[in-house]
Amino acid sequence: MPLGVQMVLFPWLVAVVLRMDAFAVGLAQAALMAPGLLFLPLGGLVADRGNARRLLLRYHLFYAVPPLLLAVVLTAGGLSYPLLIAYGVVVGAISAFAVPARDALLPAVVKTGDLPRAVALVTALQFVGQLLGIAVASLADRFGAAPLLVFNAASLLLGCLVVLRLPDSAPHPTAERGGFWRSLAEGVAEAAKSDQLWPVLLLNFGIGVFYVGPFMAVMLLVVRDIYAGGALELSYVNLAFWAGTIAASMALADLARRVTRRGRLLAVALTIGAVVLAAMSTLPPFAAFAALILVWGVGAGITMTQGRTIVQIVSPPTHRARLMSLFQLGFGGGGPIGSLLTGSICAVWGEKAAMLLPALAMALLIVFVLVRSRLWTMRTVE
Repeated sequence: MPLGVQMVLFPWLVAVVLRMDAFAVGLAQAALMAPGLLFLPLGGLVADRGNARRLLLRYHLFYAVPPLLLAVVLTAGGLSYPLLIAYGVVVGAISAFAVPARDALLPAVVKTGDLPRAVALVTALQFVGQLLGIAVASLADRFGAAPLLVFNAASLLLGCLVVLRLPDSAPHPTAERGGFWRSLAEGVAEAAKSDQLWPVLLLNFGIGVFYVGPFMAVMLLVVRDIYAGGALELSYVNLAFWAGTIAASMALADLARRVTRRGRLLAVALTIGAVVLAAMSTLPPFAAFAALILVWGVGAGITMTQGRTIVQIVSPPTHRARLMSLFQLGFGGGGPIGSLLTGSICAVWGEKAAMLLPALAMALLIVFVLVRSRLWTMRTVE
């Protein structure tokens, strides 16, 4: 839920309250995601070497502080663009440590053979929480940002109670205790030598650059400038997207044990995403635009669950958190690149080009991966 509130509230503060231009919006969204470039690999290493449950508990506590501080600043009338940039960097850094710890903890709470279904269910529940957060954030026009930021912090603190009830992850041997760069290189080498991991990780980076970038930096500009919308319309767009991801994730949870061609399903979903993004570049009426966003969300639900499942199943326990951090790095690292790129394209050539060009680029990447790997034919079974 806190992520859902932040997804609407942060860009709303930048684009609607401060009325920043396209490049500034892209830069702000990049600041929110850029810490992943630096801290996701380190977060994966820390989670591999430490107690994931205790780490996740600490991250929840840390995560609750920035929203409370920003609420105080807003109440005092001190909101500024540099402040939001700083807020995005801090929140992004904490998230970069929390996500690998959460993913490393998942196998400890599921039975053997249930991991694909558990990944789909966790993904769906994550999206449900985001959807509720988006619904709450839609009230920003009416109540302002400060009460919603306090609500965000309270939700994170309540999450600590849930983390306390989780079991510790099973201990696993770690022969290497080298420095950060050596440990990171071992994680990358583990991914590179697996013909199941590298195509998934490469496509996930493409998702960050060509899908997450436009979604984070361009969609809110389209809502504001083309459809003359505010927080409510921005929430409609986010609700449509995450409703699609939830529907896809729940369906895959029921079908998890029957799906073995996960790579093929991933490629099809990404291709549909490129077609939908190209269709959105035509800027149809808002209702049709939201419907396309819904379909895009269905494809996102498929790609997120199947990509995450492949990495969870194939990764050895000694490297799982690091490899999951590389998976998340596709979003955390590719996202800011995509935000800056599409924000710049939007500022120079407009919203249509900022959606059409990433769609074409993603289509080319999909073709490259299908030609150079066995993604289409591989089977992944726990």
